[in-house]
Amino acid sequence: MLNFVYDHDEEIAQFVAQLAPPAGGGFGRRKTIGIIDDEGRLIAGLVYFNYDPQAAVIEMGAAAITPRWFTRAVYRRMFEYPFLECGCQMVFTRVRADNEALLSQFARMNFNLTAVPRMYGRSEDGVLCTLTDDQWLDSALSRWIYRDAIGKKEAA
Repeated sequence: MLNFVYDHDEEIAQFVAQLAPPAGGGFGRRKTIGIIDDEGRLIAGLVYFNYDPQAAVIEMGAAAITPRWFTRAVYRRMFEYPFLECGCQMVFTRVRADNEALLSQFARMNFNLTAVPRMYGRSEDGVLCTLTDDQWLDSALSRWIYRDAIGKKEAA
């Protein structure tokens, strides 16, 4: 079973930056969530940064050392933090255009994908991936995550 760790922003941000360096060189002010395994090892991290409270938008970065980190509980926590706790109406992230696996995953999660030429330099295109709170709630993955709660609500 995976567990969440909070209040270790520096350690988790460094972990993520080593595996997936942020555009622009750093995260600046940030909030993090760490995902640890049964042995207490940090196996994944989520970083929320570039928060704009006026627009209710936040940027998100993530990295992991194993594909087993992405569970139902992690997905739920990943988006409940920005949408429910921070009151954001949109999250976004940047992805290199050649990262087809991640872009495919984001498409399945209902993200909008917008190609941005030269986002990572003269010869490296990127993709801006955005997800609104409405898209998050309307995604098949969210319906799967919340199906128990939805079923109980409909039965009442």
